[in-house]
Amino acid sequence: MPDAKGRGVRREGARCTPRRGTVRRTRWAAAAVLPALVLTACGEDEVGAKPELPTEPPALWNPCDALDASFVEKHFGATTTEHDGTPQAPECRFAPAKESGQPVVTANYQLFRGSLEEFWHAMGQAPDADVRTPTIKGADAARIVVAVEKKQLYVTGFVQNGDLYEVVNVVDPAPYDEARVVRATEATLARLSAHADAARAGEQTPSAG
Repeated sequence: MPDAKGRGVRREGARCTPRRGTVRRTRWAAAAVLPALVLTACGEDEVGAKPELPTEPPALWNPCDALDASFVEKHFGATTTEHDGTPQAPECRFAPAKESGQPVVTANYQLFRGSLEEFWHAMGQAPDADVRTPTIKGADAARIVVAVEKKQLYVTGFVQNGDLYEVVNVVDPAPYDEARVVRATEATLARLSAHADAARAGEQTPSAG
C-alpha cells in the first residue's frame, strides 16, 4: 500500500516480528528526549545514558512518510526543513533555522511485541514524570510525557499500533507554549497512527509452518 506521499511501504516478513520482551531500534532512531529517558538539548548536550537495547534494524519504515513541513507549521507553528534521509538510511526530522527559537520535531519507531506498559518499562521512566494518556483513534495505546529542563520544553509522545511503536520528540526553547506543543504532539501521534493503521504496519507476520 502506498504511503501518504505516494511512496511504497517496505516490509520484510519476519523482521516485523521481534520476540516478546525485546525492543528493536532503527539505525537512525534516537531514544526519547526526556530527562527520565534520554535527554538531549537539540542533539548537543547528553544528560542521560541510553538504555541497553538490541540494535538489529527492523524493516525500513519512516514516520516522515505521514508528515511534512506544512503539517508541522500548522500544528507547531514552526517553519522547518524536512530531513527524511534515504530508503537505506531513513530519518525523520523537522529543523527550523538556527537561532529561530522554534521547536525541533523528530520522529522514530521501534518494533516491540508487547504492551505499551512493557515497552514503557523497557525504555525506563521516572516515577514523578508528567505523563498524559491521550486517546488516539485506531491506536492500541498512547502516552505523552512533558518536562522542562534548562529553560527548554521537552515533549515526547508514544503511540502503539500492534508491534509498531512510533515516538515523537519535541524540543522547544523558551519562550514556549506548552499547551500548544502538547496538542501538536497529540495531533502528530494521530497522524502517525492513521498512517500505520492504513499500511497495516504493526501486524505480526505468521511464522512459516
